[in-house]
Amino acid sequence: MQTSRRRIIAISAVVSLTMIALLVTSAAAQRFQSRTSGAAVSFSYSGDEDGWRLELGSDGTVYDVGWFNGESGADIYCLEVGLSASETMSDYEGVPFALGVGAYRLDPGDPELDEEDDVAIWAGAGDFTHARKGLFYQYRYIFSGPLSGSQGVVGWAF
Repeated sequence: MQTSRRRIIAISAVVSLTMIALLVTSAAAQRFQSRTSGAAVSFSYSGDEDGWRLELGSDGTVYDVGWFNGESGADIYCLEVGLSASETMSDYEGVPFALGVGAYRLDPGDPELDEEDDVAIWAGAGDFTHARKGLFYQYRYIFSGPLSGSQGVVGWAF
């Protein structure tokens, strides 16, 4: 009974956060209607944790919020901020890359287990500005926490 109630509360929280993130992303996308910024939704895949991110990128920064399904059905939530370092380098013509920091929360869904909060540094390569609409790909590496390790990210910028 307690587990199903916690599950309902967790699902309600995820739906509420997703709706808020969609509204904020939509409002921000309308405000930043330039060729140097955009909003996107992406799917991240790795060994054990797969999940979704809502991203807002501009010519120098990327902001995202996400939900992941971790090992044993645990929910992992993230809030990440990054700088598109390659955008600030003059005459750089290589693959775009970003460096950032993220806050991660692990909710194991089992009252016997402790929740875990962590802050970690991440690095990535790929499209972080979302200036072009359409399909994009990123590679990210998160250095610690419940999402630590490599992630492939595929998404759609709108």
